[in-house]
Amino acid sequence: MIVTVPALAQQNADSILFLTKAVQLTMQNNYDVQIAKNNIRIAENNAGVLSTGYLPTLTAGASGNYNKSDLDLTFFTGDEMARTGAVSKVYNASMELNYRLFDGMNRHYNRKVLKADYTLSELQARAIIENALIELVRSYYDVANLTSRIENIKRTINISNIRYTYVKDQYYYGHATELDLLNAEVDLNNDSINYINTKRQLELARNNLNVIMGLEMANVFQVDTLVSYAAGVDKKIMLESALNRNVDYLIAIQNKDISDLLIKQSKAGYIPTLDVNSSYSITGLRNDVGNLLAQKSSGFSTAITLNWNLFDGGQTRTSELNAIIALENTKQQLAQAENELQRQVFDAYSNYINALFILRAEEKNKETNRMNFSRSGEMFRLGQISSIDFRKAQVDLEDSINRYNEALYTAKIAELEMMKLAGLFLDEL
Repeated sequence: MIVTVPALAQQNADSILFLTKAVQLTMQNNYDVQIAKNNIRIAENNAGVLSTGYLPTLTAGASGNYNKSDLDLTFFTGDEMARTGAVSKVYNASMELNYRLFDGMNRHYNRKVLKADYTLSELQARAIIENALIELVRSYYDVANLTSRIENIKRTINISNIRYTYVKDQYYYGHATELDLLNAEVDLNNDSINYINTKRQLELARNNLNVIMGLEMANVFQVDTLVSYAAGVDKKIMLESALNRNVDYLIAIQNKDISDLLIKQSKAGYIPTLDVNSSYSITGLRNDVGNLLAQKSSGFSTAITLNWNLFDGGQTRTSELNAIIALENTKQQLAQAENELQRQVFDAYSNYINALFILRAEEKNKETNRMNFSRSGEMFRLGQISSIDFRKAQVDLEDSINRYNEALYTAKIAELEMMKLAGLFLDEL
């Protein structure tokens, strides 16, 4: 089986999906990112004045009663009265305004907690966005790596085609054996199979990238295979930045701050509350029979109420003690997060430096194999080496190019993962 592949050509720049555009599409369409943004909106609503308890409540109500009945009445004087279809009507309407003037600072600290929750939601959303974008980067460079591998295989197939044709001519003139021809054909078939398998891997990688960007599977694109690296990356600077900007560490700090506020809020149960109530009501009645035939009243009323729960069964004290323990837990979690962050930064920096070293080594190895292949090609045409030796040089060059490309994208991903730990990831993108 011999597969014909397209000739190497310069990609149309308009068809290339650059990483910046992929980031933009992910921010617009990715489902996790959209959910994170909606969670921020919910937290923003919760932190607004409408949910803090600082505003009064205003209620209105009305009711009416209609009664029609037959009456037989006997008065204490001995007089009697009978009435058929006697009607009585009662109605009332009221409007009531309630406001808590003082609640033991509960509302004050509750509002602070809600604002802190809003900040926490922003940080949590940022963490989700960063995780989605680092997944995007890995997927993007996976497509780039497979694209480069496809181009490498195309070059290999073109060389294998030339070798097969050359050996075939040599066999025709009696300068090569049938075994040489069969080896050349088998190698060409293997290269073709490798091309088909890698093309399928590239298709799957593109599908995964489309899912992350929230696009349809039918979307076809090329990616930018060029990579550049940040200059002057310093481990000390990365650690310093991480302690100020790392989103997971900032979340741990925010949780500790919220726990501190919850302790202060829990103490509000020890303090009395002061409420004011004001209402306006209208009441009326009308009877066909009775001593009181009609009545109507309306007016304002105001009341101030002081409540002090001297003992609530220990609920306030229990809430306070639990809040103190929760604060201690968040302090422990913060210390653990700082310790873990230092380890992660050191590991990420070491991984990045190691990846750059491997990249430089693979680059040198690639150039050495390129020179070896060029020389082997000349020797093969002169008949100084066999077809099998030439094939070995060809395979060595293909493998070295693939290793170099993999090291290229591995180093870039290692750099961005380190930037993510340092809180610089979004800026870097």
